Amino acid sequence: MSSMVSPVPTAPSASHGPPTSSGTSGPGPRPRPSWLRSFSQFDRRIYLMGVGAFVRSSGRSASWLFLPLLLYLGYGLPYDEIGLLTAVIVPVAIAANWLGGAAADRWGRRWLSTAPPFVAAATFSLLYLYWHVSLGLLMGLWALNSLMMNLQTPAQNAVIGDVTRADLAVQGFSFQRVLSNAGFALSPALGGLLAASHGLPIVFAMAATGSALEGLLLLAFLRESRPRSSSEDPVDDAGTGRRLLETRPWRGGLVEPFRDRSLVLFGAVGFGLTLATQQFGTALSLYLRTSQSLPFDQIGAIYSLNGILVVLLQLPISLLMRKRPLSWLAVGSLLYGAAFVIFDASAGFLFDLGAMTVLTIGEDVTSPLQNSVVSGLGGSKRRGGYFGAFNVFTQASRVVAPPMGTLLLAVSATALWGTSASIAVLAAAGYLLLQRARGERFEPPMAKEAGPGVGLATAKPG
Repeated sequence: MSSMVSPVPTAPSASHGPPTSSGTSGPGPRPRPSWLRSFSQFDRRIYLMGVGAFVRSSGRSASWLFLPLLLYLGYGLPYDEIGLLTAVIVPVAIAANWLGGAAADRWGRRWLSTAPPFVAAATFSLLYLYWHVSLGLLMGLWALNSLMMNLQTPAQNAVIGDVTRADLAVQGFSFQRVLSNAGFALSPALGGLLAASHGLPIVFAMAATGSALEGLLLLAFLRESRPRSSSEDPVDDAGTGRRLLETRPWRGGLVEPFRDRSLVLFGAVGFGLTLATQQFGTALSLYLRTSQSLPFDQIGAIYSLNGILVVLLQLPISLLMRKRPLSWLAVGSLLYGAAFVIFDASAGFLFDLGAMTVLTIGEDVTSPLQNSVVSGLGGSKRRGGYFGAFNVFTQASRVVAPPMGTLLLAVSATALWGTSASIAVLAAAGYLLLQRARGERFEPPMAKEAGPGVGLATAKPG
């Protein structure tokens, strides 16, 4: 099917609604569609990307979560070395995002969305077969896998931005997150159960299968979405009035996004938030296993709860965030901070589930909003470059986060979670300051342009 256009007339806009007059017995204004209808208005590529994300996440997520445990149990590495090894790979991800975003604008989204999963499938297969040969081979293959995953990320985000109306962008990215996290809900639990009976390396076989299936799905059905022309390219935020990225598309796609001061400031605050939120990965899995002595299946269940809650809560939460995205990002950052405090005070498995619940609500607020803001800042033709540039900030934070978290965990759990909570609070303050200084630049189009009678459902970010 092509773009989702309902044959039934939609609710009238604020400026074109049916005239009404007192004493007239004709039909009044149509009621707003239900909240579910806003998620039925997407181009079919939104649904395709969502299904692809589900397949990918179902396979890959367990490998990311259990890799630190494989390094700890399989190679006997201490915390600090695990954190450093995880961080060493991140510059590969930074380069892949930066180059992949500009390449998606220059040569198209489809091939960068479709080809990397096949390479990742081959890499995961080699990891499953040869992870034990040497630590160097294990981390080298993991670096190649990271390169492939991060090459495809800006292109796939750009597809969603390309084919989703600006006022529905939050829902578009939220829909993709729901299906991705449905896979995340499945993968850790299944991976934990399989690892308990077949050993930790089985998670690499799961990842290979999921990656191959995603590649086949996109190869068969994904159509190109890169616009041929556009009047939406961003204007230089330095005040010159010059339109960014008009010439030298390849070189401009790499450099020019960093001349947009709004993007740079947004990325700087995103660096801080990512520094805190990344403790969700390496540090948390080590904390649950070593500080709380939880078995693999309970660790998998805690992470799976995250995916389940995203599936249940992401779409309703996205409908609350109709304007002032920076204020909502501050709220999400504070929720992350509260979750870290609960982890520090945790008395065991049930408390960890409660902390994960709070953390997931914060994630549901922040993740689609970040993507929708970047999509709006970039304009249609340069969206990939802006996603790549923003990911440079967040991926740079991932260089620091694993060693920071593991070093703090080596000191004490309180040092880890107290520091993470403090950083989350600082990120919230940064979003509020940015809202005060230049909030208008970040407002979604529907909040700035829609009339008072146009709701979010009638008029859309990781």
